[in-house]
Amino acid sequence: MLQGLNASVGSSAPAGHAPVQLQTRPLKDNFGVEILDVDVTTADAATLAEVVATFHRHGAIVLRDQNLSPADQVAFTALFGEPEDNVRKEFVIEEEPKVYIISNKVVNGRVIGEMAAGIGWHTDLAYSPRPALCTILHAREVPAEGSDTLLADLCAAWEELPEERKRDIDGRRVHHSFIDSMRKRGLSVTPEQRAAMIDVFHPIVRRHAADGRKSLWLSSLISGISGMEEPEAQVLMKELLDFATQEKFIYRHEWKVGDILVWDDRCTLHTGTKFDTEKYIRLVHRTWVRGEVPL
Repeated sequence: MLQGLNASVGSSAPAGHAPVQLQTRPLKDNFGVEILDVDVTTADAATLAEVVATFHRHGAIVLRDQNLSPADQVAFTALFGEPEDNVRKEFVIEEEPKVYIISNKVVNGRVIGEMAAGIGWHTDLAYSPRPALCTILHAREVPAEGSDTLLADLCAAWEELPEERKRDIDGRRVHHSFIDSMRKRGLSVTPEQRAAMIDVFHPIVRRHAADGRKSLWLSSLISGISGMEEPEAQVLMKELLDFATQEKFIYRHEWKVGDILVWDDRCTLHTGTKFDTEKYIRLVHRTWVRGEVPL
């Protein structure tokens, strides 16, 4: 593991010193920033602390031209909080099981990763009592076209939602089910997963732990909404998803090799996009940070 990350896990800016001023540029109006000229494997503790602080302020960050080993990525992930385990184990890196492989690459006759991870608007680990705080992707091989990642700003969507609809949904809770989400994706569930992943209910309007700002908190894979029959709940969820994923709320990330993309699962939706899997190879390493109980 490289020196900068070794020295910085759990660190913050030195007491009595002003935060480091990072050079940034916006990803889109009022959402997300690209952080310039920082190599996370060699940056000092104060710089990395400001990288984390910048993430909390902006909902998503991008760092280009990074070269992380799986161990480096776990160390970088730990700057944001406790690295979360992967529910599905078949595509984790054996020596670093917090790192999950998203790929269509074939090695020794076997696809080494999950080929179609993340297609469809959702937020990671919504079916957990403590959903993901953030998701971190590091691009190692990238198709020449396709495979973009889209992020929807749910704070902006909440702000523009009509007041009548805000009053109608604020306080309602959403039923999230790992079993249902796997079924809808056509994936099997192990007995161990079935026993561990109990259904949960989370607020549809969530307050951000960093500053209390409100956001819609949605998923295309919900199982129901409190106080509503299922058909009515699905109609409402489609209405809200359609509203929150309007083009004006979306940042589209077009991948380059070496990119790190970190997004805040507490206030965004995301989806992958398709690419020609016969023509191109995609290889991405994913880690999660464990979040708090949604409020």
